[in-house]
Amino acid sequence: MRHGAWSVVTTMLALAVVGCGGPGQTIPLSVNMDAVPAPAKVTAPLRVAVVPFEDVRSDKSKVGRYQHYVESTVDTLVPASGSAAGQVTNFVLEYLKRVGFQVTRVEPGQTVAPGSADVVLSGQLESYWSEAVTRFARTELTAKNRLVLKAANVGDGSIVRTTVDGEGTRTVVFFDLEDLEKLNSEALGQTLARFLADVVVADRALKPKK
Repeated sequence: MRHGAWSVVTTMLALAVVGCGGPGQTIPLSVNMDAVPAPAKVTAPLRVAVVPFEDVRSDKSKVGRYQHYVESTVDTLVPASGSAAGQVTNFVLEYLKRVGFQVTRVEPGQTVAPGSADVVLSGQLESYWSEAVTRFARTELTAKNRLVLKAANVGDGSIVRTTVDGEGTRTVVFFDLEDLEKLNSEALGQTLARFLADVVVADRALKPKK
């Protein structure tokens, strides 16, 4: 009799675990410039033409994952609109505008008109990933990115090329997608802040700090 009761309990627990599992969902992840600390303003604004960034990651469709407390359930995070490269490009455009640069976007296949820009900025996404993992009584959030940035100075033909990382971690009690979006946005802002901290505006160009 006792053996039968334990069998019923074991079966019910197994069903409960299976019921909580599953393939997961596809969740759109946005970026929010308003979540990023205000960047320092430049005193000598430049005209910057931004070329759409290139995504060189092996899997370009995903930008993160959310692992539920039941490990068999994992949601896939994808860009809220367009592609990961487009999402990052739009963020860069808005960030540079808030810095004080005069920013224009160069559409794919379009050339920069002579005399319209001081700097042409392009870049690559080497990594771009946000993750939430729910454990007992907490959810651990991480966001990280690595961008290769190339600033071509139109006036003298010089080029500044650098690889910059941004990252962030946070622990919350309950998972909220907005918390992860905020952390991802902050990590992107950190990357651009680090890039701008390593250059100086001189003679209508971006030059490495000595």
